[in-house]
Amino acid sequence: MTPTLIPAVRPWRLAVAGCGAAAFGLHLPLLSRSDAFDVIAVADRDPARARTAQKRFAVPRIATRVGDLLTDADVLVVLTGVHEDLIEEALDAGVHVVTEKPVCLDVVRTRKLAARARDAGLLLEVGAMRAHDPALHAALAHVPEPAVGWLVKADGVDEAARRRLLPVGFSPYTFDQDPPQPVLDHLAPHQVTALQVLLWQGYHLLTALVLAVPGTTATACSMDSAGSSVHALLHGPNGEPFTLVIGASPAGVFREQIHLADAAASATVDFARPYEPAATTQLTTADGIQSGFGDPFAAMWASVNARLAGQHPADLPTSADLALRVEDLALALAGLARPGARTRKDS
Repeated sequence: MTPTLIPAVRPWRLAVAGCGAAAFGLHLPLLSRSDAFDVIAVADRDPARARTAQKRFAVPRIATRVGDLLTDADVLVVLTGVHEDLIEEALDAGVHVVTEKPVCLDVVRTRKLAARARDAGLLLEVGAMRAHDPALHAALAHVPEPAVGWLVKADGVDEAARRRLLPVGFSPYTFDQDPPQPVLDHLAPHQVTALQVLLWQGYHLLTALVLAVPGTTATACSMDSAGSSVHALLHGPNGEPFTLVIGASPAGVFREQIHLADAAASATVDFARPYEPAATTQLTTADGIQSGFGDPFAAMWASVNARLAGQHPADLPTSADLALRVEDLALALAGLARPGARTRKDS
């Protein structure tokens, strides 16, 4: 069931920075047909992407500078690879922000941005889609105080999914054109890689874990020799063990699964593939298999609308608070990360 959006006196005017797969496949299709939001401008470093998005989603104008993009906007939607500079410019202009996750790789800077937004009375919303996932919340209702669990992700379908969403000729990944993202100085190179894997590939798993087990702490973390997979052990406040695995995967192979259990019950969620209908997500409990859950992405934007209208559930942390918990946990794991041993080749 799609959440009902709460329209303001007029729709919230959105300016969108970044016209990649997230824009074409997720945000712009939903926002362009919403009564609560009005996309008034788009921008991208590739003018062809911006022009195509403008035409496909009937956006009134294209902007080439951030100042022009923010003109008349209530909210800046940041869908680029690097977020923090755009967030700062929006906050300077008194504009709310919705940004893709993570805010950045430097949690100290994230904390400063969150404080700036709070002090200015502006929203800094982070795309923690899993926090709004009905399947996850059904699992947490079944196992409200998990005593053990695992979280696994292996994604070999993302590139193909992005290619299907984007217009012909557009690259599914342009991250190599991004400026370097700052990280805390004390991290070794392999720890920076671990942090990137955790926050770029494992963000939704970490979101689920901090929601399921508040007070989780990092215990151990290691990487494979290729620097593409992370294996970690975490503990809840009473020593409950949880395993996190983010693995490299061959093309076509996908798994994103969360399993939670206590002495009396267990729940396993197998999430839908990227950009595919959320209704294919499955929850397995002793009662059987459930599917047909609502779209967490639509629920996330319904929450943004509610928060803009001043209607924020007191029992749900703001997405900036949640982002800080996720980024803090990722940093703690990365700080423990050991590089994987390289296979020895005997002559």
